[in-house]
Amino acid sequence: IIEYINIIKAVLPTFKEENLKNSFVNTGADSIDLLAIRVDFERSIRKTIPDKDWVMFNSFHDVIEYCNSFEIIENQINTSIQDISLQKKITIDMPQMAISSLSENWLFKELGNNHWHLMCKGLNSHSSDLKDDLGNRLYATFVRIRIQSSSSINDFYENEEIEICGEINRYGSAMYFSQFKFESLTEKNKFFKADLMSSFSIRESNNNTKLTKSQPSTSNNYIQNQEEISQFGDEYRLIKKEELNKLELNGFSFQINDSIIFQSEYNLNPYYDLNGVGLLYFASYPVISDLNEAKYFNTKNNTDKRWEESYFISARDILYYSNCDLNDTIIYTLNFYKKIDNETILTSSSLNRKSDNKLMARIFSVKKKRQ
Repeated sequence: IIEYINIIKAVLPTFKEENLKNSFVNTGADSIDLLAIRVDFERSIRKTIPDKDWVMFNSFHDVIEYCNSFEIIENQINTSIQDISLQKKITIDMPQMAISSLSENWLFKELGNNHWHLMCKGLNSHSSDLKDDLGNRLYATFVRIRIQSSSSINDFYENEEIEICGEINRYGSAMYFSQFKFESLTEKNKFFKADLMSSFSIRESNNNTKLTKSQPSTSNNYIQNQEEISQFGDEYRLIKKEELNKLELNGFSFQINDSIIFQSEYNLNPYYDLNGVGLLYFASYPVISDLNEAKYFNTKNNTDKRWEESYFISARDILYYSNCDLNDTIIYTLNFYKKIDNETILTSSSLNRKSDNKLMARIFSVKKKRQ
């Protein structure tokens, strides 16, 4: 039992053995904590714990009892590794542009779609066929996306040729991490680097507020499995639990807080904000933030030029926490901004559901002024 206690304490340092029979919610463990702990329990018994069994556990005591019922056997998952990578060239045309620059919304969709294809390739499955052990349809849910560049999206032009290279790895069967480079073939040293992190969720009926973490039922997973959760993933977990209050982005430091400089409400546009299965699209979160951010800064602007035409993304880090139903309203909050010089400004914002004030996302941005 000491081995299992150590597994739990590696993720929950303050956990005590006398709390083994407490329900998960009373141990301070959230969904990402449980995913990380589940991975290490599965590695300990060299067996994947099916969802039909995992959903029956109410406490860590239940999990340990389950694990003790197995002899240590060889892993039942095919872990042979294949080259799960991507390399392709595209040309920036009008559909990839917005406000005379590269469209960040399109860039997010392109990177997200490539992440999804790499994941399905590694799982040897079509996206529509991904299900958990109970037969529930699985949805890839982005939990963090970070893009960084010494340039900005305004530095990319129409008809510019771009190369996209990417690869993917995982932590257990539930957390997937991809890394991309979006690079100009026209001008040297002009590129974005991107890191994406996703998990799997199931949805209860059509309720977007009730998404439950799960993992695919498959005997084949050819994606490289990390020995430890990456810093990118662990940082997300610690920020979500409010155990880390600082974030580094593109060489700048952001203090994470809930200060209120400005607030505004946003009603969803179903023709634009929702994806093919009716969930709020991950690529819509930064757009919602930017639209409301512009409301604030346009009132402070002393020039004839609108905020949207003046400052463009150089780096963005989005931590996703929850989704939203179509009839709900999103509350945008500008938490922080700082002008670094005449060319660069930092902003951090948050999105909450109005119905229950649930935090949906934290968004950190580095923007550069158009020359």
